[in-house]
Amino acid sequence: MRAERPLLRIGEYLVGRACQQLPRRIREQRYQEWVAELPVILHDPQIGPAPRRVVRMLGYAADTVRGAALAHARAHARWTAVYCLLLVAALAVVVWSIVVIVGAPGDLLNYVRLAWGVLLAAFPLSMLMRSAWRVSRLIANGATCVGVAVNIWVAAQSPADWVNYVGAALLFLLLLATLIFGWVRSQETRTRQARR
Repeated sequence: MRAERPLLRIGEYLVGRACQQLPRRIREQRYQEWVAELPVILHDPQIGPAPRRVVRMLGYAADTVRGAALAHARAHARWTAVYCLLLVAALAVVVWSIVVIVGAPGDLLNYVRLAWGVLLAAFPLSMLMRSAWRVSRLIANGATCVGVAVNIWVAAQSPADWVNYVGAALLFLLLLATLIFGWVRSQETRTRQARR
């Protein structure tokens, strides 16, 4: 085939564009796999004459763009649904806290619960608005700290109620997990930057 090299370059370009939408950890591997298919399709005599093989090869390359975009959109849609559920739960905490404050305006704990609900709502909002991960993590850590404080306060008010201790412990474990995750992620970033 006379124009084989330019046709393969077009296919490689399309595959490269598709791979830009994939996560970095699998980007290079997928690129190598998909680009290796291009000459195989172009030289397969079972497909038919040369023009048909060219159309099939370019169709395959274009389909990688579509497939990668769909995979990216599905993954984003899943997380968007999770963030929306978190936002609804946080807004329910805010509304409930406002209702309780209206009923008992002098109780300090109700105001702390309201602040906790606002911080809980700030995290999914920041993720939905695509702010930097560091800011979102700081918001999540702040909300978790307030949640731990609220549950410890409630546990101190009614020491016989073990549910408050469990809530405080779970939120503390969540805070610990997010701090560890953030530390591991920052170490990975530093390692990547050191390799460059």
